[in-house]
Amino acid sequence: MMKTTAAIVISLGVLGGPQLRPSEQQEIASAVIPLPEYMRAGAGIVRLNRAGFPESLRKGTNGMVCIADRPGDDMLDVRCYREDFISVVYRGFQLNAEGVRGDELTNRVEAEIKGGKLIMPSQPTAGYRCLGPAKGYNPSTSSVSSEIRCWQSIHFPFQTAHDIGLLDEKEIPDKLRSMMPYVMSSGRYWAHVMIEHPATETKSEHPH
Repeated sequence: MMKTTAAIVISLGVLGGPQLRPSEQQEIASAVIPLPEYMRAGAGIVRLNRAGFPESLRKGTNGMVCIADRPGDDMLDVRCYREDFISVVYRGFQLNAEGVRGDELTNRVEAEIKGGKLIMPSQPTAGYRCLGPAKGYNPSTSSVSSEIRCWQSIHFPFQTAHDIGLLDEKEIPDKLRSMMPYVMSSGRYWAHVMIEHPATETKSEHPH
C-alpha cells in the first residue's frame, strides 16, 4: 500500500556522518526523472542541505523545481513541484531536520500558512515524484527500473476529497489505486489528487 501522504512528505531522514556526493551532472540527471520528457530541460534543480534549505544547482525556465536525491542512503527519492508551491515543501524538510514529525509537522506548517508566513498558490499545482530502492537507479544511463515507483499529483490545499469529487485514500481499494485518481491528506495543506500508474522503466534524456 502507498504510504499516507503525511508520511511521504516528511519521510526525509536526517543524515549523519560524511557522505559521498554524486557529481552535479548526475544529481541533475536523476532529479528530473519524475518529469515528462519535454519539461526536463527547463526545470530548476536544487539540493537540500542538512537543515533542509535549498542550494541551487540549475536555474529553471518553466516554473518547475526538482529536488535532487539526498546521498548516503539506500533509497532514491526525487520530486518536482511548481516554484510557487515548493516553499511549503522546503518548510517540511526544515522542520523534519529540527526533529518535528507527523501531525505536529503538519500543524506547524498549516499555522505558518494561516499566519501568512508561508504563501500558498491560489490555483491547483502539479507535483511529480519517483521513489524506491537506490539499486533501481542506473546513473550510467540515468534510468530507473520498475522497482522505482513514479507518480503525479495535483495539489488542492485544504480541499477535501468530496469537495473535488473523488474518493479519499481511505475509501479506494488498493487494487484500484493505479486505475483511477484519488485524494490523499484530504482537507490539509498537503491535500492532493494522486495519479498512479503501473511501474515502468524511465530514462532521463537531458542531464544538463
